[in-house]
Amino acid sequence: MKLESSRTDASQPRPVTVLGAGFIGRNFLAAALGNGWSIRVLDHNPCPQEFNGRLDWIQGDMGSRADVHAALDGAGTVFHFVSSTVPGDEVDESLELQQNVFQTLQLLKLCVQEKVGRIVFTSSSSVYGVHEQLPVPETASTDPISSHGIHKLAIEKYLRLYQYHHGLDCKIARLSNPYGPGQSIDGRQGFVAIAIGHILRGQPIPVRGDGEIIRDFAYIDDVVEALMVLASSESREALFNIGSGIGYSLNEVIARLRTLCAIPVEASHTESRYVDIPKSVLDVSRERYVLRKTSKISLECGLARTLAHHGLPLTQQGTRSLTEA
Repeated sequence: MKLESSRTDASQPRPVTVLGAGFIGRNFLAAALGNGWSIRVLDHNPCPQEFNGRLDWIQGDMGSRADVHAALDGAGTVFHFVSSTVPGDEVDESLELQQNVFQTLQLLKLCVQEKVGRIVFTSSSSVYGVHEQLPVPETASTDPISSHGIHKLAIEKYLRLYQYHHGLDCKIARLSNPYGPGQSIDGRQGFVAIAIGHILRGQPIPVRGDGEIIRDFAYIDDVVEALMVLASSESREALFNIGSGIGYSLNEVIARLRTLCAIPVEASHTESRYVDIPKSVLDVSRERYVLRKTSKISLECGLARTLAHHGLPLTQQGTRSLTEA
């Protein structure tokens, strides 16, 4: 464990602990620090330069009881962003259970021990599985068809168990398909990021199946804002869908990229996967009316901002879309 005590603002007596500083975590940190939050982070990577002097950073491992204990010391709210699974991956199921579910169980026990006020967990729309009726509300049945969805759902159940038996306040955010600046263009997850990576390399965008798979794409700034609201929400609801509530096919996303990007955008089709849910759009009524939070960034605006972030030239329509939220 390596602790970098670099936080300069100690005005908040109980810091917010963030577990995992990947795509979502890193964007969350930037927004939270911008709002004056006192932050402690546990991540296996060293502290990025942009956060030096602004927070406490523990370079450690979720599997280490000592590292997690240090991260939770005095914490008021914990954000759990750590996940080692990606939908569609061929996985060692025993190892994935250990790294996701078992490590979260250890976390929950320590949260009770440390008297943490609230834990916010980023779950996934994959817990719902296949539904013909769209959009899918929080009350819909959960029948995941991937290990990723099964692990997320198992963690949700343990969170509710600890809430019932130990009074551990929990908020569960079932995320749709977050995208935007900061998502790895060389990763295995995130259609928009993968697409932009291929555009940058002058390669066709790989599309599984006929491209008519429908997804609910949520710009990262909107996702982060909703997560921040969950930290202080007084609602008795524990479960929230977080997304745009609008579905787009992969073909529609590619068509929009072509209108926004000033260089050629090509696509190639490959075989579909058994874990690909045909249609996934979330009902975000609870997010809208309970959290009083709505998505502000349209797909066109979000795609244009993401293209610009990666230095890709924009068409006139793309330039206009940068500010047309």
